[in-house]
Amino acid sequence: MPKIDVRPGQARGEGAGFLASLAFTALASVRDVYFGGVFQSTSPLGVAVVAFTLSSLLFLPIALARSPESFRVLRLCWRELLGINVTTGLAWISFFYALRTIEPLLVQILFAGVGPLTVMWVDRYVAATPPTALSQAERPIYLGLLVSLALAAVVAAGGLSGSGPQPPGTAVLGIALATGAGVAISMSTVLCRRLNDAGVVPTALVSVRFIGAIVLAAALALSPRHEASTLWPGSDGAVVLGAMLLLIVLPIYVSQVGISRASPLTVRAVLALGPVLIFVLQLVEGRLSPSPYSLVTGVLYGIFAVSAALARRRQSVVSVVSRPSPSVL
Repeated sequence: MPKIDVRPGQARGEGAGFLASLAFTALASVRDVYFGGVFQSTSPLGVAVVAFTLSSLLFLPIALARSPESFRVLRLCWRELLGINVTTGLAWISFFYALRTIEPLLVQILFAGVGPLTVMWVDRYVAATPPTALSQAERPIYLGLLVSLALAAVVAAGGLSGSGPQPPGTAVLGIALATGAGVAISMSTVLCRRLNDAGVVPTALVSVRFIGAIVLAAALALSPRHEASTLWPGSDGAVVLGAMLLLIVLPIYVSQVGISRASPLTVRAVLALGPVLIFVLQLVEGRLSPSPYSLVTGVLYGIFAVSAALARRRQSVVSVVSRPSPSVL
């Protein structure tokens, strides 16, 4: 068996990526539960405009000072940057409205779980790379992942979640928003990783990737159909602003660090802990009723998500080992 050489720098990078992914999962879980409550009375559009504007203003001067060369790469890769802005805007606004509509735990399962199922399509049409076929071992695992997502949809639509019974149209809308957000963020993540590989640092990417989200949210907020009085909370405005910085702006950067340094296996394995953590936080918050159906769905999803990441990792190693060595002339 060939010896695998793991360099200290690679190990440190993977360790930092693991810690970043762990921090992101914890912060994102708190974000989902907290803003799921805030959005019951406050428009997600106002939160989106303020949070993403703060993110851009905070990281832009840092990126300009530390890595001006990143912006030269971004100018050359303007198509990828445009794609990132479009997909990021659609993903986040859909995600926020999904949190308003159905239980946050189920939103997270649908949002995160659809990514591995769409990775082959994303690789082919977004990353412009040859599609990766599933191995025999992976197929039942991905089928199980699909079953867990279908179960999450059934729990939401059937009124078995912590949100209780809802009008069928409302539940279906929440399911569609969460799933669509997951597809869009998968596309955005692939494009972000391409720019990271091209030399764009996380701070530079974070400073420019939300322009599309700001424009889209502002346009929707200014439409005649939208009620202006719900754009910002009244007496709790300062608390919500602080929560934006801690639970939206900070995790955005931490997530970008995790994506740029950790392997996909590490990121997916850590993110799989999210639904169970959200269930615990929902118990602490007390707004929603504890649902054993949601908990079982979250545990089932976590098992298959980790299994899918492990199977994909093994398949990648087998592909590398079985590849013929180049001839030495």
